[in-house]
Amino acid sequence: MRFFFYGTLLDRDIREIVLPHLADSLELVPGELRGFRRVRARDGPYPVLLPHPSGRVSGRIAEGMDVPGLARAAHFEGDLYRPAMQTVRDPDDRPLEAWVFVPENPRRQAGRQSWDLALWQRRHKRRLLLTAERWMAEFGARGFYGGDLSWHGRRTLLKLAEAQCGGPVDKAAFRIDEAA
Repeated sequence: MRFFFYGTLLDRDIREIVLPHLADSLELVPGELRGFRRVRARDGPYPVLLPHPSGRVSGRIAEGMDVPGLARAAHFEGDLYRPAMQTVRDPDDRPLEAWVFVPENPRRQAGRQSWDLALWQRRHKRRLLLTAERWMAEFGARGFYGGDLSWHGRRTLLKLAEAQCGGPVDKAAFRIDEAA
């Protein structure tokens, strides 16, 4: 699976916590998402994508995500974000389809300040490293259905996983038969 990272997952230390089994195998190349601006969230020092006709967001195109990585990333992002297919541009300006975690309600979640990775790393990274270790340990204890993955979220991820794998995947892992 191909994903586009535009926020804290650009940081290698965060990726190692969220995607430990993929940290060394993901192929990351520069990319750009057009039609959005990256702003700081209203309620914290993390980024939110806000639709904007002339906006451009630089990030990394990640090749090699797998179903467990998808579930771990969804847990990390929480239920205020959902994966959506978007067109991104590679370093040669070629269009590629990639999954991007977009906010459920961008106007409500977005603040007014732009978000900068280097500034975030200097001011907020240390705190997120500690939080992310605890948060992702919770995921590991409860599997795909742990944490912030709502029933609707698990169902969305199951469809995405089936589409990417070309057929059925283990539905029991997603526990879509139970309300969250």
